[in-house]
Amino acid sequence: MRSFRPDCLSTVVLLLPMLLLGGVFSGCTGPNHPERVANTTSGAVRAKLSGIARDHDDLVQYRSRGPIDVVVDSFGGDVVLVADPDFDVTSIQLIREAHHGYLRGFEPEEALKYLSWNSRLDPGPGPVETLSIETTYTGPEPWYMRAHLRIQTPQLDRVRVRTTRGRVYVRNNTGPVDVETNLGDVIIATNHPQKDQMRILVSEGDVDYRVPGGSTGLFDVAVVDGDIEMRITEDQMRFTEGRNNENALNARLGDGKNPVMLRTTEGTIRIAVVEYPLEFGPWR
Repeated sequence: MRSFRPDCLSTVVLLLPMLLLGGVFSGCTGPNHPERVANTTSGAVRAKLSGIARDHDDLVQYRSRGPIDVVVDSFGGDVVLVADPDFDVTSIQLIREAHHGYLRGFEPEEALKYLSWNSRLDPGPGPVETLSIETTYTGPEPWYMRAHLRIQTPQLDRVRVRTTRGRVYVRNNTGPVDVETNLGDVIIATNHPQKDQMRILVSEGDVDYRVPGGSTGLFDVAVVDGDIEMRITEDQMRFTEGRNNENALNARLGDGKNPVMLRTTEGTIRIAVVEYPLEFGPWR
């Protein structure tokens, strides 16, 4: 068996610091810069270790004649609907998202390929058209997947949303709202007085219902393992027959007869009839 002689060992010890120093200076510029290599490598490693993958689909746009109704049927994910007259067209942005967790390698990226969706704008009998959106997932472990939707439109009338594992935000609608979701909060906030039927069913999430003065409603509100909070500054809310305690509310806003049903479990329901419904922060 060969062995190092003392003179060879001393030579290696002397040359090693010089080699390391030369390597550092030779890599100070260009693609092999140590910091650049470390950042690139750690970013790729973090992506694989975290088990999270995300991808943005191309924007889809429609030009509608006037207000639109929106119907969303999604297997899972957030749904954000925003109406603003400054928008020229109705646009849809979908974000694919996979949350498989740590040490799942390329599985999250592969799973994104099994997510599909479609949309269409159907003419109505009158000036209101209907935008229908459907998302589906045909791969394994659907509970790890999300299809986040953001819809922007000049005018928003009726809204119907079915999703899971996602929040729903409806901003500046003029018509009735029907929402079902779980594991996510629901916010309905509009500057337009609401006098139509509302139905919000949530499991494990908060509900915020924010409308201006002039709105009406026959409220039927209930929570399980949660609270009910009210802030009424622009009108009068009067209790009606039925349960009225920390977990249930039966009341009439104005002279309204339009049903407003709000339900949640493990969350808080907040009702605000205020001058500026769209101006709110984390503490409402």
